[in-house]
Amino acid sequence: MRHIDTFILFVLLAFLFHGCRRMSSVGIEALPYQAMNNGGWGLIATDGTVRIPAGTFTSRPSAVVNGMFTLPVSDDESMLFDIAHPEQPVSQRRFARVGYFADESVTIAQETTESPILIIDRKGKTLNDIGIALHYDIVCVHNFQEGRALFITRKGKYGFMDTKGEIVIPPIYDQAFDFHEGRALVGNVNGQGEMSYQCISPSGGVILQIQASPYLLDKAFSDELLMYSNSITGRYGYMGYDGETAIYLPDSIRVAYPFWNGVATVQTDHGMGLMNMEGEWLIEPVYDNLVISGKDRVSACINGEWQLQDFNEEKLGDAFTAALYFYDSGQAVARWDDHTYGWIDRDGREVGGQRYACIYEDPFAVGSNIQMLVRQEQPTKLEISQEEKKEEEVSSETPLAGKVEAAESASSSTILSGEEWKNIGKQNPFYSEASKILAGKLPEEDAENRRMILNYVEHLRTSYTTKDIDFLTQLFSENALIIVGKVIRNAPQIDGQFLPREKVEYNIKSKQAYLERLKTLFRMNKKIELQFSDFKIMKHPTQKGLYGVSLRQKYHSDLYSDDGYLFLLWDFRDETMPLIHIRTWQPAMLDDRTPLPEREIFSINNFNLQ
Repeated sequence: MRHIDTFILFVLLAFLFHGCRRMSSVGIEALPYQAMNNGGWGLIATDGTVRIPAGTFTSRPSAVVNGMFTLPVSDDESMLFDIAHPEQPVSQRRFARVGYFADESVTIAQETTESPILIIDRKGKTLNDIGIALHYDIVCVHNFQEGRALFITRKGKYGFMDTKGEIVIPPIYDQAFDFHEGRALVGNVNGQGEMSYQCISPSGGVILQIQASPYLLDKAFSDELLMYSNSITGRYGYMGYDGETAIYLPDSIRVAYPFWNGVATVQTDHGMGLMNMEGEWLIEPVYDNLVISGKDRVSACINGEWQLQDFNEEKLGDAFTAALYFYDSGQAVARWDDHTYGWIDRDGREVGGQRYACIYEDPFAVGSNIQMLVRQEQPTKLEISQEEKKEEEVSSETPLAGKVEAAESASSSTILSGEEWKNIGKQNPFYSEASKILAGKLPEEDAENRRMILNYVEHLRTSYTTKDIDFLTQLFSENALIIVGKVIRNAPQIDGQFLPREKVEYNIKSKQAYLERLKTLFRMNKKIELQFSDFKIMKHPTQKGLYGVSLRQKYHSDLYSDDGYLFLLWDFRDETMPLIHIRTWQPAMLDDRTPLPEREIFSINNFNLQ
């Protein structure tokens, strides 16, 4: 795998923020790293001690979680290792995907992207072949959390299994989230089309019945509080284990995040700040970004520069260029302006006196991203003919349709063969770009990236139809910039000589705020459809692996419709996990007769990415 440089758009305004993510170190012992002037990889412990010297591995290993890590041995296969004996794998078995050993004793794995999902032990031995041993058609499994793994059937039903692969909570739910603090949030759609939620125990017993309301709930309790927002008023609050509201935030709070270590980051019109459980400001909301880094520590950002602080807003150590997360060792990885990495302690002081070319922190290891495996039935295809299109529309009525291609590697992203191309008409929105690929005149790597873009964009479209929020969550980078435009009208001049003038006002959203809004839309609408046209791919002229995608999007749901221009900035520098860093939407029309001027439509040229 190729090394991924942290992608931060310092030059694009000062609006990037992502707030606090609920994270847990889950026994992280070591991280992959590269020494200066050495392209090979090694493993460095979270206390700064080198466990395996840089240069030992030609490919990047995974993080070491509860003593176990994986190492790529080919483009699409990895082997399992024990850090106690890193000189040889625990077995000769190869896997296409292996989860982290968050549960210590077991994890999930797949031998190929099409094969059933397995539960394996620390020796790589199969304890349960989920696709064979169970009666349900399981197509997606989350990694274990508190001894339970959330799974999804092809019919779109959610359930839980234990570490032996035995189903302890059958798939009877229309929605479910992972266990946290001994309970999981699950829901079913009632006769009025509303989602009714419960909190259940690890055995499936109902702990709390949550009454139907206009509340948009967070995925899990944190610090014994469940965050929610009112989908009508937009106000945030937190309910306790008993279901009663314990904290209700004022109207001035625009975005809130879960409590962690007794505090929560929140955002007002003036910036982000830190609040305690009594609703008191510990840090005034004046920052562009604020991330809880650990107990009594936050990372605060102004104008692209980060600074470690305590909860009393006292600055600790020197400035750095990325948000920090403190491990159980009491140390955190820092990155500085010269693009070097090192370790700092809780007082912000550099420790060890050694700088590195890279220390890679995997978001799946620290728990900021959900780790899941998806069984792929067949390669993703574009719409080939009207008859096949009808079949796809019928299959999309299944809630999970379209999910089975999520998070696939580059090796599984072929789109069309020469024979299939004969059946595609010019009315297909991807016709122009697909024809460039199939002409065979593009460099191989460029052509493969463009094929992946076509597949991912098609999956992006269907993810709205299937309400696949998990796919969208993993598709956008943590610091993704979401820009949404809307038409506003200036008031007419007092003398009456001038008519109101339309213009587009742009709102900046974080990834979490954008996804929370999508969850609301998904719940409020039974049917959502997207149509794409005018599809164009532009490769960045100097930055390898960056592509701009421009298209016209028509959105239609039960409650709302619009027509506008969508721009996506894709990063393919890690070919196993393409990410979107920028998403912009602009209305196509300023009024009934005035289109948005072409010069104002965003493209890759509007963003300085040097």
